Amino acid sequence: MTEVLVDGRPTDCIPADDRGLLYGDLLFETIAFVDGHAPLWSWHWRRLCAGCERLGLAAPSESELLEDCRKLAGGDRCVVRATVTRGSGGRAYEPPVEPACRRIVQRRPWPSAVDRFRQGGMRLVTSPVRLASTSPIAGMKHGNRLEQVLAARDCAGQGGDEALIYDAQGRLVEAIASNLIVVLGARALTPATDSAGVSGVGLAWLREQAGIVLETAELTAVHVAGADEIMVINSVAGIRPVTAVDDHRFAIGLTCRAWQRLWSEELRI
Repeated sequence: MTEVLVDGRPTDCIPADDRGLLYGDLLFETIAFVDGHAPLWSWHWRRLCAGCERLGLAAPSESELLEDCRKLAGGDRCVVRATVTRGSGGRAYEPPVEPACRRIVQRRPWPSAVDRFRQGGMRLVTSPVRLASTSPIAGMKHGNRLEQVLAARDCAGQGGDEALIYDAQGRLVEAIASNLIVVLGARALTPATDSAGVSGVGLAWLREQAGIVLETAELTAVHVAGADEIMVINSVAGIRPVTAVDDHRFAIGLTCRAWQRLWSEELRI
């Protein structure tokens, strides 16, 4: 089965002068496909278009991009990454005036640990990596992910399943590849991503469900330690409970289980 399409053609070759390779000048979406269908496609497409507008990229044709994704997904449950780079050209950092954007679509197998983490929960560790705040590219799923690479390396060294990442001011931002939800009493809180982090598709979907109120709040390690429940969420793995942060244990709560049922029933992912 073909695993990679570049501008709709089967190949795994990218020109060495592609600006995505040189500068991380790209956006990407990591999309769950089930039986040839992407339940969260419209949320992914909305975020990709918003990112293209902010970076000055020409968004690809939605129909062409979706066709590429479906070709690779087939009828299986799998993950498809759709990447849009600024293509080649320009003068060092200065981009070309009229870039010829390049679309790259890759198929990946379904993560084997997803079901286990959804049921049994995840152990998180605190990352020593601190994210820069007030970033002009905050919220976007862009190609500059070295902070997450370093955090993932440290997380593996600590034996964690995921990591909490704070900014330089000590504010909670996100996990390595997920957004965070902290339940304190009757309130469900999530950190803002307008100055650091990624505005997640799974979180956006959850916010739009009737009856669910997710407050954006400035959170610190104090809030984490006092939480009744903690969850991580992304568009592929869905909602997973956190059972430990470093040496602090947490119970899997009723809110998490209710939202997991909603995710399963509505999205079938």
